[in-house]
Amino acid sequence: MDDAQHEGFTLVELLITVAIIALLAGVAAPAMARFLDNARLRAATEDIARELVQARSHAYTFRKPIYFTISVMGTAWCYGWGEATTGCDCNSHNPQTACQTNASGLTRSHHQTSADYPQIRLNLPASQGNSRLLRFSPIRGTATATSFSLQNRSSQTRVIVSLLGRIRTCSPDAAGYSAC
Repeated sequence: MDDAQHEGFTLVELLITVAIIALLAGVAAPAMARFLDNARLRAATEDIARELVQARSHAYTFRKPIYFTISVMGTAWCYGWGEATTGCDCNSHNPQTACQTNASGLTRSHHQTSADYPQIRLNLPASQGNSRLLRFSPIRGTATATSFSLQNRSSQTRVIVSLLGRIRTCSPDAAGYSAC
């Protein structure tokens, strides 16, 4: 039989190719998981910082105090903001306790839960308990000073709100953030 007429791959060649692909996949999978975890952490941090900036801007623009609530229940957490002086229940859809604003006749909800950020934990300082109420003043945009952290399995970020209402993010170990 003439081997010149047979085209294709031998069994040994196919097994070597499969082994190389399996090895590369084994190396890439943990790196991909770490990349996704860090992307979720970055998204959660930037979303909370953006909502804080929006709440401050709303207070200043509409000349109404705005109350930003952060609640932590075990590994679940939520945040939201509205005009209610007692803060709002970020887990509620009840109009009496929901995180809402009413500007120019338009009612808007402002809340987010940890369900959108799997494996991300939000930690309040122990002295603040399980929830924190921040007030953004309509005069000069000042705020209740606080800080809290978000973390995944390998990194941590912090969100810091100053008395002057400045919101900044930092991290002791995550790339792309200034050091804390």
